[in-house]
Amino acid sequence: MKTLGIFAAPGKPNVPQLTQQIIDLASARGIETRVQQEVADVMGRADLCCASNDEIARCDTLITLSGDGGVLKAARFAAPHGTPILAVDLGRLGFLSAVRPTEIKAAFNRLVDGEFEIEERMMLDARVLRRAQWPTADQSNSTTAATTSSINHSGTGADAQPQTPELEGSIGLNDAVVAKSALARILRLSIYVGDDLVAETRADGLVISTPTGSTAYALSAGGPIVHPSVPLMLICPICPHSIAQRPFVVGPDETVEIHAEWEGDEVLPETLEAMLTIDGQVGVTLRSGDRVRVVRSPLCARLMQPPEGSFFTRLRQKLHWN
Repeated sequence: MKTLGIFAAPGKPNVPQLTQQIIDLASARGIETRVQQEVADVMGRADLCCASNDEIARCDTLITLSGDGGVLKAARFAAPHGTPILAVDLGRLGFLSAVRPTEIKAAFNRLVDGEFEIEERMMLDARVLRRAQWPTADQSNSTTAATTSSINHSGTGADAQPQTPELEGSIGLNDAVVAKSALARILRLSIYVGDDLVAETRADGLVISTPTGSTAYALSAGGPIVHPSVPLMLICPICPHSIAQRPFVVGPDETVEIHAEWEGDEVLPETLEAMLTIDGQVGVTLRSGDRVRVVRSPLCARLMQPPEGSFFTRLRQKLHWN
């Protein structure tokens, strides 16, 4: 290991001190350290500053000093480069963490000696497909009829297809969430898996989760806890207006597509106020007629864990199953 990147949450207690401790340990081993600008500014170490998070993510290894949110952020930058992440827990639960702050020195020595195992975690790719120009009012009735009939999942009508769909979104380690953003109104969500319409759900939103994300928002939405090595996508409605609508699981290589509209005709469709949010950090505003498409990403997050630990041990400790 020649270079070490540090992703830190500047607002967390003791971050400057812990960062300096890691820098000193790395320096003693002849390892170059790179940190974010805001952390370098707090420490008065402009010599360690990197121009971008992507540059830090290109290091041989990343260490995060944060809660799980910081790990999620680091994972999105690290995944394209295959960079492994060692997470130091400064958060509340720390499902993704491997090390406590008091263990940094011993963990660093183990890191350099190659004693950590790397878990490869499935990631999602969530994108918004924008509806482009629809037929104008002076087009023929037949064209209008074709357009109306084709505003569905497949969009097979040529006139109804977006001419150049605009793709907005991101990869994510935990989940992609479609939910209302302002008005306390229920959404009508059409859920497609492949070419099949699975459900038309009235709910506050929908969580599409990886196995890693099953202990996050999906758990709050009533979903099961899934071992991170089990490849799947978990689909969980948020506060559905039906006791029959339950979370369900689909294969990891399925394409999940969601159409969101307001429920009820007293609000104009074009006033839709909903969001696609990835990992609770990347947000894309949804407009009426947009489609959200979620697939398995070809990239994965590489999280370091000590060999003596296990997912079930972490569950028992974090959720107090004892």
